[in-house]
Amino acid sequence: MVVICEECGKVYKLDAEKLKSSMKGKTSKIKCRVCDHVITISLDDENNLDTSSGNIQHVPFQSQHDTNDQMADESETDVSEESPDNQEEDSDQNETIANKIDTDLVETKTSKKKSVSKKTSGIGLRTKMFFLFLVIPLFLMAGSGVFSQLQMLKLASDITFKSTEVVKKLAEQSIIDKAKSVASQCSIFLKNNPDLNKDDFYYDLELNRISIQEVGTKRGYTALIELPDPDKNEDHFIIWCHPDQALIGQPLLPAFKKALGSSYNNFKDVINTLRKGGGNSGYYTWTDDKGITTEKFVAAECIEQSKYMIISTTFIDDFTEPIKMLEKEAHKLTENTRNINIVILVALLLIIGLSITIYGYRLSRSIGKLTEAADRISVGELDVVIEIKSNDEIGALAEAISRMQDSLRFSIERLRRRR
Repeated sequence: MVVICEECGKVYKLDAEKLKSSMKGKTSKIKCRVCDHVITISLDDENNLDTSSGNIQHVPFQSQHDTNDQMADESETDVSEESPDNQEEDSDQNETIANKIDTDLVETKTSKKKSVSKKTSGIGLRTKMFFLFLVIPLFLMAGSGVFSQLQMLKLASDITFKSTEVVKKLAEQSIIDKAKSVASQCSIFLKNNPDLNKDDFYYDLELNRISIQEVGTKRGYTALIELPDPDKNEDHFIIWCHPDQALIGQPLLPAFKKALGSSYNNFKDVINTLRKGGGNSGYYTWTDDKGITTEKFVAAECIEQSKYMIISTTFIDDFTEPIKMLEKEAHKLTENTRNINIVILVALLLIIGLSITIYGYRLSRSIGKLTEAADRISVGELDVVIEIKSNDEIGALAEAISRMQDSLRFSIERLRRRR
Protein backbone atom coordinates (compact mmCIF):
# COMPACT_ATOMS: atom_id res chain seq x y z
CA MET A 1 0.00 0.00 0.00
CA VAL A 2 1.03 3.62 -0.51
CA VAL A 3 0.96 6.28 2.22
CA ILE A 4 1.07 9.95 1.26
CA CYS A 5 2.00 12.68 3.74
CA GLU A 6 -0.75 15.28 3.71
CA GLU A 7 1.62 18.01 4.83
CA CYS A 8 4.37 17.81 2.19
CA GLY A 9 3.07 15.17 -0.24
CA LYS A 10 5.90 12.68 0.38
CA VAL A 11 4.98 9.17 -0.82
CA TYR A 12 5.88 6.00 1.13
CA LYS A 13 5.29 2.43 0.04
CA LEU A 14 4.60 0.13 3.00
CA ASP A 15 3.93 -3.58 3.39
CA ALA A 16 0.37 -3.78 4.81
CA GLU A 17 0.78 -7.25 6.35
CA LYS A 18 4.05 -6.41 7.98
CA LEU A 19 2.55 -3.17 9.30
CA LYS A 20 -0.50 -4.99 10.81
CA SER A 21 1.71 -7.61 12.42
CA SER A 22 3.90 -4.95 14.01
CA MET A 23 1.00 -2.86 15.35
CA LYS A 24 0.33 -3.00 19.10
CA GLY A 25 -3.30 -2.12 19.41
CA LYS A 26 -5.64 -0.51 16.92
CA THR A 27 -3.43 2.43 15.81
CA SER A 28 0.06 3.04 14.58
CA LYS A 29 1.81 6.31 13.85
CA ILE A 30 4.42 7.11 11.19
CA LYS A 31 6.52 10.25 11.27
CA CYS A 32 7.39 11.85 7.92
CA ARG A 33 11.11 12.22 7.46
CA VAL A 34 10.69 15.40 5.37
CA CYS A 35 8.32 17.57 7.40
CA ASP A 36 8.03 15.60 10.70
CA HIS A 37 4.29 15.30 10.20
CA VAL A 38 2.74 12.38 12.12
CA ILE A 39 0.51 10.08 10.04
CA THR A 40 -1.97 7.93 12.04
CA ILE A 41 -3.00 4.54 10.66
CA SER A 42 -5.79 2.60 12.41
CA LEU A 43 -7.52 -0.80 12.14
CA ASP A 44 -11.26 -1.00 11.66
CA ASP A 45 -13.60 -3.61 13.17
CA GLU A 46 -12.78 -6.12 10.42
CA ASN A 47 -9.07 -5.86 11.14
CA ASN A 48 -8.42 -3.87 7.94
CA LEU A 49 -6.38 -0.75 7.66
CA ASP A 50 -8.64 2.26 7.79
CA THR A 51 -8.54 4.31 4.56
CA SER A 52 -11.46 6.58 5.36
CA SER A 53 -9.33 9.25 6.97
CA GLY A 54 -7.41 9.84 3.81
CA ASN A 55 -4.07 9.00 5.40
CA ILE A 56 -3.72 5.93 3.17
CA GLN A 57 -4.11 6.21 -0.59
CA HIS A 58 -3.72 3.65 -3.32
CA VAL A 59 -1.84 4.58 -6.47
CA PRO A 60 -3.15 2.77 -9.59
CA PHE A 61 0.11 2.83 -11.59
CA GLN A 62 3.73 3.56 -10.83
CA SER A 63 6.84 3.22 -12.97
CA GLN A 64 9.65 0.97 -11.87
CA HIS A 65 11.82 3.99 -11.23
CA ASP A 66 9.24 5.57 -8.92
CA THR A 67 8.72 2.25 -7.09
CA ASN A 68 12.43 1.90 -6.47
CA ASP A 69 12.61 5.46 -5.13
CA GLN A 70 9.64 4.82 -2.83
CA MET A 71 11.11 1.57 -1.55
CA ALA A 72 14.30 3.45 -0.79
CA ASP A 73 12.26 6.07 1.06
CA GLU A 74 10.51 3.31 2.99
CA SER A 75 13.83 1.94 4.17
CA GLU A 76 14.72 5.38 5.53
CA THR A 77 11.32 6.05 7.15
CA ASP A 78 11.04 5.99 10.91
CA VAL A 79 8.00 3.94 11.91
CA SER A 80 7.06 4.15 15.60
CA GLU A 81 4.36 2.03 17.16
CA GLU A 82 2.43 2.89 20.27
CA SER A 83 0.22 0.80 22.53
CA PRO A 84 -3.17 1.84 23.85
CA ASP A 85 -1.48 2.78 27.13
CA ASN A 86 0.15 5.70 25.39
CA GLN A 87 -3.01 7.03 23.72
CA GLU A 88 -3.21 9.95 26.12
CA GLU A 89 0.35 10.94 25.28
CA ASP A 90 -0.49 10.63 21.57
CA SER A 91 -3.46 12.90 21.97
CA ASP A 92 -1.27 15.57 23.54
CA GLN A 93 1.26 15.17 20.77
CA ASN A 94 -1.43 15.50 18.07
CA GLU A 95 -2.70 18.64 19.73
CA THR A 96 0.82 20.07 19.75
CA ILE A 97 1.24 19.25 16.06
CA ALA A 98 -2.11 20.84 15.20
CA ASN A 99 -1.10 23.98 17.09
CA LYS A 100 2.17 24.02 15.17
CA ILE A 101 0.30 23.81 11.84
CA ASP A 102 -1.99 26.69 12.91
CA THR A 103 1.06 28.76 13.85
CA ASP A 104 2.73 28.01 10.50
CA LEU A 105 -0.40 29.05 8.62
CA VAL A 106 -0.61 32.31 10.51
CA GLU A 107 3.06 33.03 9.91
CA THR A 108 2.60 32.26 6.21
CA LYS A 109 -0.32 34.67 5.83
CA THR A 110 1.67 37.36 7.62
CA SER A 111 4.81 36.83 5.61
CA LYS A 112 3.06 37.08 2.24
CA LYS A 113 2.53 40.79 2.83
CA LYS A 114 6.29 41.26 3.21
CA SER A 115 7.24 39.04 0.27
CA VAL A 116 8.85 40.81 -2.61
CA SER A 117 9.45 39.16 -5.94
CA LYS A 118 13.10 38.45 -6.55
CA LYS A 119 14.51 40.62 -9.26
CA THR A 120 16.37 38.94 -12.06
CA SER A 121 20.11 39.52 -11.99
CA GLY A 122 22.48 39.62 -14.95
CA ILE A 123 21.40 39.76 -18.57
CA GLY A 124 17.68 39.60 -19.24
CA LEU A 125 15.90 37.29 -21.66
CA ARG A 126 15.26 39.95 -24.27
CA THR A 127 18.89 41.07 -24.16
CA LYS A 128 20.04 37.50 -24.67
CA MET A 129 17.63 37.08 -27.59
CA PHE A 130 18.91 40.30 -29.18
CA PHE A 131 22.49 39.14 -28.74
CA LEU A 132 21.92 35.60 -30.02
CA PHE A 133 19.47 36.29 -32.84
CA LEU A 134 20.47 39.82 -33.91
CA VAL A 135 24.00 40.82 -32.92
CA ILE A 136 25.76 37.53 -33.75
CA PRO A 137 23.92 37.05 -37.08
CA LEU A 138 24.66 40.71 -37.88
CA PHE A 139 28.40 40.21 -37.46
CA LEU A 140 28.31 36.93 -39.40
CA MET A 141 26.33 38.39 -42.29
CA ALA A 142 28.43 41.58 -42.33
CA GLY A 143 31.63 39.55 -42.33
CA SER A 144 30.33 37.31 -45.08
CA GLY A 145 29.22 40.32 -47.13
CA VAL A 146 32.57 42.09 -46.78
CA PHE A 147 34.44 38.91 -47.68
CA SER A 148 32.22 38.35 -50.74
CA GLN A 149 32.65 41.97 -51.80
CA LEU A 150 36.44 41.78 -51.54
CA GLN A 151 36.49 38.50 -53.42
CA MET A 152 34.35 39.94 -56.22
CA LEU A 153 36.61 42.99 -56.50
CA LYS A 154 39.69 40.80 -56.51
CA LEU A 155 38.19 38.53 -59.14
CA ALA A 156 37.28 41.49 -61.35
CA SER A 157 40.75 42.99 -60.97
CA ASP A 158 42.49 39.68 -61.69
CA ILE A 159 40.37 39.00 -64.75
CA THR A 160 40.92 42.53 -66.05
CA PHE A 161 44.66 42.43 -65.44
CA LYS A 162 45.13 39.06 -67.11
CA SER A 163 42.85 40.01 -69.98
CA THR A 164 44.76 43.26 -70.47
CA GLU A 165 48.06 41.40 -70.58
CA VAL A 166 46.72 38.97 -73.15
CA VAL A 167 45.27 41.78 -75.28
CA LYS A 168 48.53 43.73 -75.07
CA LYS A 169 50.49 40.71 -76.29
CA LEU A 170 48.06 40.30 -79.17
CA ALA A 171 48.23 44.03 -79.93
CA GLU A 172 52.04 44.01 -79.94
CA GLN A 173 52.10 41.08 -82.32
CA SER A 174 49.51 42.76 -84.52
CA ILE A 175 51.61 45.96 -84.75
CA ILE A 176 54.76 43.98 -85.50
CA ASP A 177 52.99 41.96 -88.17
CA LYS A 178 51.65 45.18 -89.66
CA ALA A 179 55.17 46.60 -89.97
CA LYS A 180 56.43 43.42 -91.63
CA SER A 181 53.49 43.31 -94.01
CA VAL A 182 53.89 46.93 -95.13
CA ALA A 183 57.66 46.53 -95.45
CA SER A 184 57.14 43.50 -97.67
CA GLN A 185 54.66 45.36 -99.86
CA CYS A 186 56.95 48.39 -100.15
CA SER A 187 59.89 46.13 -101.03
CA ILE A 188 57.93 44.67 -103.95
CA PHE A 189 56.85 48.13 -105.13
CA LEU A 190 60.37 49.60 -105.00
CA LYS A 191 61.77 46.64 -106.90
CA ASN A 192 59.19 47.18 -109.59
CA ASN A 193 59.92 50.94 -109.69
CA PRO A 194 63.71 51.29 -109.43
CA ASP A 195 63.76 54.71 -111.08
CA LEU A 196 61.39 56.31 -108.52
CA ASN A 197 63.14 59.17 -106.73
CA LYS A 198 62.71 59.46 -102.95
CA ASP A 199 61.64 63.09 -103.33
CA ASP A 200 58.64 61.79 -105.26
CA PHE A 201 57.63 59.14 -102.72
CA TYR A 202 54.94 61.29 -101.14
CA TYR A 203 53.44 62.25 -104.48
CA ASP A 204 53.24 58.69 -105.73
CA LEU A 205 49.70 57.66 -104.82
CA GLU A 206 50.36 53.94 -105.05
CA LEU A 207 53.39 54.10 -102.74
CA ASN A 208 51.49 56.30 -100.30
CA ARG A 209 48.63 53.86 -100.27
CA ILE A 210 51.02 51.01 -99.53
CA SER A 211 53.35 52.71 -97.04
CA ILE A 212 50.74 54.67 -95.06
CA GLN A 213 48.16 52.35 -93.53
CA GLU A 214 46.00 52.41 -90.40
CA VAL A 215 47.18 50.42 -87.38
CA GLY A 216 44.56 49.36 -84.88
CA THR A 217 42.29 52.41 -85.00
CA LYS A 218 42.53 55.65 -86.92
CA ARG A 219 45.09 56.97 -84.45
CA GLY A 220 47.66 54.37 -85.51
CA TYR A 221 49.63 54.51 -88.73
CA THR A 222 52.65 53.25 -90.67
CA ALA A 223 55.32 55.50 -92.21
CA LEU A 224 58.28 55.13 -94.54
CA ILE A 225 61.62 56.35 -93.11
CA GLU A 226 65.02 56.60 -94.75
CA LEU A 227 67.89 54.98 -92.86
CA PRO A 228 71.02 57.17 -92.42
CA ASP A 229 74.41 56.21 -93.72
CA PRO A 230 76.65 54.37 -91.28
CA ASP A 231 78.84 57.46 -90.77
CA LYS A 232 75.89 59.69 -89.87
CA ASN A 233 74.06 60.05 -86.53
CA GLU A 234 70.47 59.31 -85.67
CA ASP A 235 69.33 62.77 -86.73
CA HIS A 236 69.44 61.61 -90.34
CA PHE A 237 66.41 59.29 -90.11
CA ILE A 238 64.36 61.19 -92.71
CA ILE A 239 60.57 60.89 -93.07
CA TRP A 240 59.40 60.38 -96.69
CA CYS A 241 55.91 58.93 -96.31
CA HIS A 242 53.84 60.05 -93.34
CA PRO A 243 50.15 60.95 -92.70
CA ASP A 244 51.27 64.48 -91.70
CA GLN A 245 52.46 66.23 -94.87
CA ALA A 246 54.35 68.85 -92.85
CA LEU A 247 56.80 66.18 -91.69
CA ILE A 248 57.83 65.09 -95.18
CA GLY A 249 61.59 65.46 -95.59
CA GLN A 250 62.10 66.19 -91.87
CA PRO A 251 64.42 64.20 -89.55
CA LEU A 252 62.42 61.71 -87.50
CA LEU A 253 63.90 62.06 -84.02
CA PRO A 254 64.15 65.88 -83.81
CA ALA A 255 60.57 66.16 -85.12
CA PHE A 256 59.24 63.93 -82.37
CA LYS A 257 61.63 64.89 -79.58
CA LYS A 258 59.25 67.29 -77.85
CA ALA A 259 56.29 64.90 -77.94
CA LEU A 260 58.44 61.95 -76.83
CA GLY A 261 59.62 63.72 -73.70
CA SER A 262 61.27 61.38 -71.19
CA SER A 263 60.85 58.35 -73.46
CA TYR A 264 62.94 59.91 -76.25
CA ASN A 265 65.88 57.62 -75.53
CA ASN A 266 63.67 54.53 -75.64
CA PHE A 267 62.34 55.50 -79.06
CA LYS A 268 65.85 56.35 -80.32
CA ASP A 269 67.15 52.94 -79.18
CA VAL A 270 64.38 51.17 -81.07
CA ILE A 271 65.18 53.11 -84.25
CA ASN A 272 68.96 52.84 -83.96
CA THR A 273 68.79 49.07 -83.58
CA LEU A 274 67.52 48.88 -87.17
CA ARG A 275 70.99 49.81 -88.48
CA LYS A 276 72.09 46.30 -87.51
CA GLY A 277 69.37 44.80 -89.66
CA GLY A 278 66.18 43.01 -88.71
CA GLY A 279 63.23 44.44 -86.86
CA ASN A 280 62.74 45.92 -83.44
CA SER A 281 59.89 47.08 -81.20
CA GLY A 282 59.22 48.72 -77.87
CA TYR A 283 57.09 51.06 -75.75
CA TYR A 284 57.35 54.80 -75.40
CA THR A 285 55.16 57.61 -74.10
CA TRP A 286 53.58 60.31 -76.22
CA THR A 287 52.44 63.72 -75.01
CA ASP A 288 49.83 65.42 -77.16
CA ASP A 289 49.08 69.13 -77.56
CA LYS A 290 46.76 69.05 -74.49
CA GLY A 291 49.54 67.74 -72.29
CA ILE A 292 48.04 64.26 -71.96
CA THR A 293 50.69 61.53 -71.85
CA THR A 294 49.73 58.14 -73.27
CA GLU A 295 51.63 54.92 -73.81
CA LYS A 296 52.37 53.88 -77.39
CA PHE A 297 53.97 50.88 -79.04
CA VAL A 298 56.23 51.06 -82.07
CA ALA A 299 57.53 48.33 -84.36
CA ALA A 300 60.11 48.97 -87.08
CA GLU A 301 61.04 46.75 -90.00
CA CYS A 302 63.68 47.28 -92.69
CA ILE A 303 62.68 47.05 -96.33
CA GLU A 304 64.76 44.40 -98.03
CA GLN A 305 67.45 45.52 -100.50
CA SER A 306 66.88 49.20 -99.73
CA LYS A 307 67.95 51.89 -97.31
CA TYR A 308 64.40 52.44 -96.12
CA MET A 309 62.33 51.09 -93.22
CA ILE A 310 58.70 51.00 -92.13
CA ILE A 311 57.61 52.05 -88.64
CA SER A 312 54.24 50.92 -87.32
CA THR A 313 52.95 52.67 -84.21
CA THR A 314 49.71 53.24 -82.33
CA PHE A 315 48.31 53.90 -78.88
CA ILE A 316 48.13 50.66 -76.91
CA ASP A 317 44.93 51.94 -75.28
CA ASP A 318 43.17 51.42 -78.58
CA PHE A 319 43.36 47.69 -77.84
CA THR A 320 43.05 47.67 -74.04
CA GLU A 321 40.34 50.32 -73.70
CA PRO A 322 37.45 47.82 -74.06
CA ILE A 323 38.99 45.71 -71.28
CA LYS A 324 39.24 48.77 -69.04
CA MET A 325 35.62 49.57 -69.78
CA LEU A 326 34.71 46.05 -68.73
CA GLU A 327 36.68 46.56 -65.52
CA LYS A 328 34.78 49.76 -64.76
CA GLU A 329 31.47 48.00 -65.44
CA ALA A 330 32.53 45.11 -63.19
CA HIS A 331 33.39 47.52 -60.36
CA LYS A 332 30.12 49.37 -60.88
CA LEU A 333 28.18 46.12 -60.81
CA THR A 334 30.03 45.09 -57.66
CA GLU A 335 29.17 48.39 -55.99
CA ASN A 336 25.51 48.03 -56.98
CA THR A 337 25.49 44.50 -55.60
CA ARG A 338 27.04 45.77 -52.38
CA ASN A 339 24.42 48.51 -52.05
CA ILE A 340 21.59 46.02 -52.67
CA ASN A 341 23.07 43.66 -50.07
CA ILE A 342 23.27 46.52 -47.57
CA VAL A 343 19.61 47.42 -48.18
CA ILE A 344 18.57 43.77 -47.80
CA LEU A 345 20.69 43.43 -44.66
CA VAL A 346 19.20 46.57 -43.08
CA ALA A 347 15.65 45.45 -43.94
CA LEU A 348 16.37 41.98 -42.57
CA LEU A 349 17.79 43.42 -39.36
CA LEU A 350 14.76 45.66 -38.92
CA ILE A 351 12.41 42.69 -39.38
CA ILE A 352 14.43 40.49 -37.01
CA GLY A 353 14.79 43.28 -34.45
CA LEU A 354 11.08 44.07 -34.54
CA SER A 355 10.18 40.38 -34.25
CA ILE A 356 12.54 39.88 -31.33
CA THR A 357 11.23 43.02 -29.63
CA ILE A 358 7.57 41.99 -29.91
CA TYR A 359 8.01 38.29 -29.20
CA GLY A 360 10.65 38.88 -26.53
CA TYR A 361 8.39 41.37 -24.76
CA ARG A 362 5.45 38.96 -24.80
CA LEU A 363 7.62 36.07 -23.66
CA SER A 364 9.32 37.97 -20.84
CA ARG A 365 5.98 39.45 -19.76
CA SER A 366 4.39 35.96 -19.55
CA ILE A 367 7.37 34.57 -17.65
CA GLY A 368 7.25 37.57 -15.33
CA LYS A 369 3.57 36.97 -14.62
CA LEU A 370 4.21 33.29 -13.92
CA THR A 371 7.15 34.17 -11.67
CA GLU A 372 5.01 36.64 -9.73
CA ALA A 373 2.17 34.10 -9.43
CA ALA A 374 4.54 31.37 -8.22
CA ASP A 375 6.08 33.77 -5.73
CA ARG A 376 2.66 34.72 -4.34
CA ILE A 377 1.60 31.07 -4.15
CA SER A 378 4.81 30.25 -2.26
CA VAL A 379 3.79 32.64 0.55
CA GLY A 380 0.28 31.16 0.83
CA GLU A 381 -1.72 33.41 -1.50
CA LEU A 382 -3.63 30.59 -3.18
CA ASP A 383 -6.32 32.70 -4.82
CA VAL A 384 -3.96 34.13 -7.45
CA VAL A 385 -5.54 34.21 -10.91
CA ILE A 386 -3.18 33.14 -13.72
CA GLU A 387 -4.39 34.74 -16.94
CA ILE A 388 -2.09 33.36 -19.64
CA LYS A 389 -3.62 31.87 -22.76
CA SER A 390 -1.03 30.24 -24.96
CA ASN A 391 -0.69 26.99 -26.86
CA ASP A 392 3.07 26.68 -26.46
CA GLU A 393 5.36 25.72 -23.57
CA ILE A 394 4.48 28.91 -21.67
CA GLY A 395 0.82 27.90 -21.69
CA ALA A 396 1.75 24.39 -20.49
CA LEU A 397 3.79 25.92 -17.65
CA ALA A 398 0.86 28.15 -16.67
CA GLU A 399 -1.46 25.12 -16.55
CA ALA A 400 1.05 23.21 -14.43
CA ILE A 401 1.26 26.09 -11.93
CA SER A 402 -2.53 26.29 -11.84
CA ARG A 403 -2.75 22.56 -11.08
CA MET A 404 -0.14 22.96 -8.35
CA GLN A 405 -2.17 25.87 -6.95
CA ASP A 406 -5.36 23.74 -6.85
CA SER A 407 -3.51 20.85 -5.23
CA LEU A 408 -2.06 23.07 -2.50
CA ARG A 409 -5.47 24.63 -1.86
CA PHE A 410 -7.08 21.20 -1.55
CA SER A 411 -4.37 19.94 0.81
CA ILE A 412 -4.67 22.95 3.11
CA GLU A 413 -8.46 22.65 3.18
CA ARG A 414 -8.15 19.03 4.24
CA LEU A 415 -5.76 19.96 7.02
CA ARG A 416 -8.18 22.59 8.24
CA ARG A 417 -11.06 20.10 8.26
CA ARG A 418 -9.03 17.62 10.31
CA ARG A 419 -8.36 20.19 12.99
